Amino acid sequence: MMRIGELARQTGVSVKTIRFYEQIGVLPPPPRMENNYRFYSPDMVDRLRFITHARSLGLSLREIAAILALSDRGEPPCGEMLASLDR
Repeated sequence: MMRIGELARQTGVSVKTIRFYEQIGVLPPPPRMENNYRFYSPDMVDRLRFITHARSLGLSLREIAAILALSDRGEPPCGEMLASLDR
């Protein structure tokens, strides 16, 4: 588990952007410690790296959110991702 600053360092995504992604629902809200600090699991590193890579390919946050929602439900996002990339 790590705090938001460590997540930012590991992914190259700013703390402000991480908070924004949480606000719009691309990242799930993290659990909080007793002192109200956000606490992130290691799988958030992979999720943020995916978001960063998808953004670099030109996908919108709305498209990325749809792909992640499919993945979160255990559905393969490949078709949705390919359609987004084709557009």
